Amino acid sequence: MPRNALRSLFAIVASISLLFSCSSVASKHDTLSGTFQGTAIGHGGPIKVETTLQNGKIVSVKVLESNETSGVGDAASVEMPKRIVEAQNLDVDVISGATEASQGIIDAVADSVKQAGLDPKTFHKGVAAKKAKAPQEESCDVVVVGDGASGSAAALSAAEAGAKVILIEKTDIPAGAGTMAGGMFAIGTAAQKTSGKPDASAWAYDQYMKASNFEANGNLVRTIIAESGPTADWLNSNGARLTPIEPGAGGQPSHIGNPSGFMGYVDGGSTAIAALNAKLKEKGGEIHFGTPATALLTGKDGSSVVGVVAKRASDGAKLTIHAKSVILATGGYGGNMAMLKENFGDKIVPGAIASCQGDGLAMAWKAGAAKFGECTAQFFFTNPANEANQMAAGQDIAWMVPTFPFLWVNEKGKRFCNEEVVFDYASMGTVVYEQPDAIAWTIFDQGTVDKMKAKGTVSIVDLYGTWKDRPQRFMEMGEPNDTDEYIKESAEPFDLGPVLAEGEKVGLVVKADKLEDLGAKVGMKGDDFAKTVAAYRAAIASGKDNQYFKDAKYLFPLDKGPFYAFKFTTRLLGTLGGVKIDENIRAVNEKDDPIPGLYVAGADAGGMYGHDYVQVEGGTLGFAYTSGRIAGRNAAQSALANK
Repeated sequence: MPRNALRSLFAIVASISLLFSCSSVASKHDTLSGTFQGTAIGHGGPIKVETTLQNGKIVSVKVLESNETSGVGDAASVEMPKRIVEAQNLDVDVISGATEASQGIIDAVADSVKQAGLDPKTFHKGVAAKKAKAPQEESCDVVVVGDGASGSAAALSAAEAGAKVILIEKTDIPAGAGTMAGGMFAIGTAAQKTSGKPDASAWAYDQYMKASNFEANGNLVRTIIAESGPTADWLNSNGARLTPIEPGAGGQPSHIGNPSGFMGYVDGGSTAIAALNAKLKEKGGEIHFGTPATALLTGKDGSSVVGVVAKRASDGAKLTIHAKSVILATGGYGGNMAMLKENFGDKIVPGAIASCQGDGLAMAWKAGAAKFGECTAQFFFTNPANEANQMAAGQDIAWMVPTFPFLWVNEKGKRFCNEEVVFDYASMGTVVYEQPDAIAWTIFDQGTVDKMKAKGTVSIVDLYGTWKDRPQRFMEMGEPNDTDEYIKESAEPFDLGPVLAEGEKVGLVVKADKLEDLGAKVGMKGDDFAKTVAAYRAAIASGKDNQYFKDAKYLFPLDKGPFYAFKFTTRLLGTLGGVKIDENIRAVNEKDDPIPGLYVAGADAGGMYGHDYVQVEGGTLGFAYTSGRIAGRNAAQSALANK
């Protein structure tokens, strides 16, 4: 993934002003008026704001720079300045679903107030108490819990089938991993058929079954593959635009040559889900944001599900929704550290979506659903270690770590894999997690740094040259992935020196004049690092890696000091299962009998994987949209048949 895609994911200006002018700036001696800048750390890195004060009041807040994901971050950058200015209070409600970005803006405003010479505490006025409204009740045919990829697809599919639909979402905005993804796997789309691409169903089936060690539900896998192409076409027809992309174009060369089966977002995930929501409303569906579900309603027999109980965050009102069918699509539990540690141990890292707390899993299990896949995690790509949060250039580190197959060692100083694993993001994330403390160090020399500075990163690895005459373009994490731009960027001289210098100050990067001294400076004990270095240098000299069989062209020289090591960890997108389902996306009990009225889609649903993610591009999003569409259709048919 290129550095520009990870450096500043967006820089927007959200300016909210009161009805009086704030253009005049008081004298330098008057600290109660003027325009001041402040910075703080959000979810994706530093956030810079500009705060205008007039007579001690905040009259304008502008977000000047942010590293937050476009879509999710945009909501915070637009709404938080408005809330702060209107309330004259830094204790305003954050945007649920963009909590860390919202808090980063609050902290940056506090910093700017401090720069003005005021005490930020004067703007912390506490949270106003809210009086809960009386309980309310609604009825519908199908209620969907969760407005991510699977939930939005489920709701619209159910509405198209003629059902009255209510969609509830705990956050204030459409959320979930689908807003960040680049695209979905889809087999048998209209575009693939028109271009004469061969059917890749057998290939995809083999990938899923082998990756799961045949623990996956074969009927479910086959159904999802068969419905994935029609689902992509259906999404296109409803404004969630997708375009065919050649495998590997997102920076994973190991996928080049795979059967075509990836459809990339044209406009991005947030835009796609918003389009589905708009279509749902056109068909009479209701959407309630800021409304987390708290329990399932069960029928008099105790074995069927007949609705949900929720609570509106805006006024605290209890909302009971009676329905013939319920679809849970709450995104797994990647944001729940207690559950993560229970299933994966203390070294686990937080998932990418904080709002995914396992709500749907807990409700389904309580209703009698069997467990399956609750220990499946989607380790994908890597992140710099936590020290990078102190760096302005942290995103450059995040870009560099996974791009090049340099020498990798764990905290013990041992090499642990063929570093070509960097060319498949799922594999690289998993192998790093399996190391002590889920930490690794990548090792390279000054000669490598000099080479990049003179000739660009393409002089190290050419990730995008394959597409020189056939550009590939799609959106991921709200940013464009454009192979033409990446080819151009990779040929530009890139000076990694300042990034390394900053990383050294915070402890993310360790530097030594002699390679043999690097391990001790990192803190590695014993002689394992020395043995690793000796073996690796022998492999470089002979041009043959007898330990992990890495291609000789990736045995980069380690002969020019100083030498560098920098620290990284795995990246967890989220969890991938928990509730056992059948091929009709119905939740089932321990005897595999369907639970009447209950459907579970997307990352809440277990059966598509074993213990590990599959090396199929767009696998998670493909399953999310396809399982959601099937669930909505089947839930509507069941509900309408029981009227």
